[in-house]
Amino acid sequence: MPNQGRTFVIGFVYLLLGLTFSKADYLEVRRPVTLKTLPSKSGLVLDKLEPGSYLSLLDEGKQTKGYYHAYSKDSGRSGWVYRSFVRRYSGEVPSINEIAIEDYPLEDKTHFMSDMEKYHASRHLKIGKPQIAYERAYEGYVLGMDGRLKIPLWVQYELSPDELDGPAKRKDNFHADASIPYGYRAERSDYKKSGFDMGHMAPAGHMNRNQKVMDESFPLSNMAPQVGIGFNRHIWRYLEADCLDWCKARGVITIITGPIFKSNAGSISYEVIGDNEVAVPTHFYKIIVDDKNPEDVQTLAFILPNKPLRGQTDISKYLTSIDEIEKLTGLDFLTALPIDIQKEVEASTAAALW
Repeated sequence: MPNQGRTFVIGFVYLLLGLTFSKADYLEVRRPVTLKTLPSKSGLVLDKLEPGSYLSLLDEGKQTKGYYHAYSKDSGRSGWVYRSFVRRYSGEVPSINEIAIEDYPLEDKTHFMSDMEKYHASRHLKIGKPQIAYERAYEGYVLGMDGRLKIPLWVQYELSPDELDGPAKRKDNFHADASIPYGYRAERSDYKKSGFDMGHMAPAGHMNRNQKVMDESFPLSNMAPQVGIGFNRHIWRYLEADCLDWCKARGVITIITGPIFKSNAGSISYEVIGDNEVAVPTHFYKIIVDDKNPEDVQTLAFILPNKPLRGQTDISKYLTSIDEIEKLTGLDFLTALPIDIQKEVEASTAAALW
């Protein structure tokens, strides 16, 4: 029997009997990789795996020459995959069976392209479209990153009370986002000796529902340079903690966070750090939305300066309107709300904290 067929049969037997699956761990493919017949470069290619696909671990998750023995449910094959192309997580392989995605929110809803426009676009952009924005969706949040600034322009996520008290442990495994091309992303070396913290936009403290979600909060595409003492480690952290309290009290909320570059005397200037010139925001915004009642959407919006504010604990003084944040960022928020409700909600500033 050819090696490929023999490997398939073995994988099928593993599937039926469950004899050597690792019950506690699975792999997620992070970069395109091949599933091979042997734990070596000379192994025959059984399958090509794309980022985002999952593998069940075999042989209790033990490595052989840097390779994991794993089973791909998508292809029905077992084989060997090199460790640097995958990430290992605890728990069962995630399942998205029978989820119907009727609307894709990352599509541009501001303009519907006709077939003729698509034809023109395919002609003029056949060598590629210039790109500066990189949108990425993780289990815990979605982000839009600027390849020029090397920081996210926005990070948005829904948070539910039943997701707050999970077992995940913070490992501080900060790392460059390998899904974004080199030169258009931040590297850990950019922050070294910069004097700034790698500040979470979707905070790790909101991502402890499982270890995968926690670990996925540490790519630098979810970070921006923040003043440490007096800001990231103090008043910004207090605001993040307040968000947890509001979630517990109100139920499901949506949180949107990002940077602001405010003008000064008619011009905008900002510091950069590292060889990749990662932009240091002058301010940060945070928007919290409770839209459980469509007729009474409630929001809190904040703008805080990226500077030492040690000793300050009253975050209500930083309340503002969503309109003001839109003016300063050029972003359009809450675009799925009816336009009349959106205008009303965004124009108001909350009189007090929740």
